[in-house]
Amino acid sequence: KRAEKDPDREFMVYPDRDLRFTYKQFDERVNKLAKGLLSIGVTKGDNVGIWALNVPDWITFLFACGKIGAVLVTVNTAYKSHELDYVLKQSDMKALAITDGFRDVNYLKILYELVPELKTSKRGNLESKEYPHLKSVIFIGQEKHRGLYNTRELLLLGKHTDDSKLLEAKKTFDSDDVVCMQYTSGTTGFPKGVML
Repeated sequence: KRAEKDPDREFMVYPDRDLRFTYKQFDERVNKLAKGLLSIGVTKGDNVGIWALNVPDWITFLFACGKIGAVLVTVNTAYKSHELDYVLKQSDMKALAITDGFRDVNYLKILYELVPELKTSKRGNLESKEYPHLKSVIFIGQEKHRGLYNTRELLLLGKHTDDSKLLEAKKTFDSDDVVCMQYTSGTTGFPKGVML
């Protein structure tokens, strides 16, 4: 609604990156990413993890998932290998979006150790014994990594995906559907996925 009412008003500003999006620009980016996710097989009810710091496309993934009815699963930026393993399995994650890492945690290294099939699988067709639900991994950024899509590629896929697919996806859910799953700290046991 805001993109229609105030299209040229600033929505998001990252001064350290000299990055600014108006409501209209952000909405267009979200739509492209949503269509990109649809094109790699993400649909209503699918869980899409995000393991990233506060980068601009974190919020783009949140809104894109929301537009197609997918559930964004937040992954703690400080997680180590065993914690990611647990969340991947417990959440039935279909796709995972990641950045390089945080402090001494190298996300790519951990992911390749947990899911070695990424190095030999065609993007979007991951077949893992340990993580049977996981089909796609997306690198948030422009760098290319074996077995992973990157943000630019998803946006390009979305640009070439018909708008009717997004319109159909938007018709399948309402404002009472789950849009985000956040894991508790697990102080009384294993973390639980809280659905918002």
